[in-house]
Amino acid sequence: MSVVARSLVRLYPDAFRERWGSMVEDEAGGAGWKSWPNLIAGIADMWLHPAVWPADSPAQRRRRVATMGITVALAAWFLGHLAAERADSLPAGGVREAVMQGCTTLLLVGIALVAPRPRPTPGAALTLLGWAVRRLAAPTLLGTVVVILVHSGVDADASPPTLRTAVLAAWWVALALGAIQIPRIFTGVGADAVVPPGTGRLRAGVWTLAAASATGGATILGVSLNGFHLLGAGIGAGLLLLTGVCAGTLRDLRDLPPVS
Repeated sequence: MSVVARSLVRLYPDAFRERWGSMVEDEAGGAGWKSWPNLIAGIADMWLHPAVWPADSPAQRRRRVATMGITVALAAWFLGHLAAERADSLPAGGVREAVMQGCTTLLLVGIALVAPRPRPTPGAALTLLGWAVRRLAAPTLLGTVVVILVHSGVDADASPPTLRTAVLAAWWVALALGAIQIPRIFTGVGADAVVPPGTGRLRAGVWTLAAASATGGATILGVSLNGFHLLGAGIGAGLLLLTGVCAGTLRDLRDLPPVS
């Protein structure tokens, strides 16, 4: 098997590779480079459907779906925040504010529904705190530096363009890193620290996240296409893609047992 095919197989989730990795490697080795498109499609499909990964228990599947929901919510929040920074990519006036506030509220409700519940023990609290410090230290430090620079009294208009660009880039990098690292906290902690939500609560949460993404995406995309704002159109399309991810997760949840 080629180095490329072996590297692609390693991109599958660990649970998938432990169960079927050797079989996929054998098939890829026999097909050669012709297997690469199928491997890439399989990787994307697996990561978009964590509920179907091999699991030791239904609770483990629910925890994976909860992590997926948090990831979708943070991605939608990041895109919405990016759109809010570009007023020309959103509807004007009260319509814009009402739509974005409504979507933000739905995202918060969705996160509250899908988020695993910490166990009420000192050990669980220390475990969560340790993972949060390890994962969020870098984005928190970077964001803090940016805030200090912005509020240090330096005239932004008088600052060198390179410095302004660097500060702005650092701020967005900090936000992106935070959105990436938060879901990794829940993938790292074990069942001794958090309790996954029940199937019913997961369904309600994913439906809520789908509503938020669909509403925000359709609004931003419609207005952006009307005024031909490329960034806004990309943000709107991204939010609609997240809606599709939620729809696929809801289909997967139908096969999970209804645990409250």
